[in-house]
Amino acid sequence: MDGLGLSIETDRKALRRRYTEMLRRFHPDHNGGDRRHETQLRSVVEAYQVLRKGAVFG
Repeated sequence: MDGLGLSIETDRKALRRRYTEMLRRFHPDHNGGDRRHETQLRSVVEAYQVLRKGAVFG
């Protein structure tokens, strides 16, 4: 959860909130078409996909 800046005690709601925040920060549609952050965006999306399916949140 370190990549998303979350602690181990994070709940599903906090995970979703942080994911949305990171999407807005890195997505080209939200930052004037700047595509320099695509790698970071991909990492955020991948981390979210893994975490939301994890046993901790299941």
